[in-house]
Amino acid sequence: MATQSESPFNRLAAAALSVFRLVKLSGASVVPNTATATDEPIGVTQAAYADAATAALRDIKHGGTHKVTAAGAISAGAKIYAAADGKVQALPVGAGTYREVGRALEAATADGDIIEAHLKDSGETDVVSGS
Repeated sequence: MATQSESPFNRLAAAALSVFRLVKLSGASVVPNTATATDEPIGVTQAAYADAATAALRDIKHGGTHKVTAAGAISAGAKIYAAADGKVQALPVGAGTYREVGRALEAATADGDIIEAHLKDSGETDVVSGS
């Protein structure tokens, strides 16, 4: 039976999920988003969840701001990109194509910092060329 819900919404976790991480669909369940430019994050976890638990997710399109976990240093106001394990990062210097997910509203100084961000679901990517 089809349902309709507001944010936050619930989905079954298909892997262990950490708090304030981007997640993507895997079938009807969710798993941590990755740095792959083709991953499409759908929400942000609101707590930590075990594999097979029902996870509360804040929709990436939800108005307002989100708490997200940084993968390293990020300047306030900088564009942020999907990183491994559902984290966000500043534009990497390594060659590759990176999916933009929003802007940092405050700075992060280290891996694991929780920051406020304005997220977007545009599918925009930036390409960094190798040297």
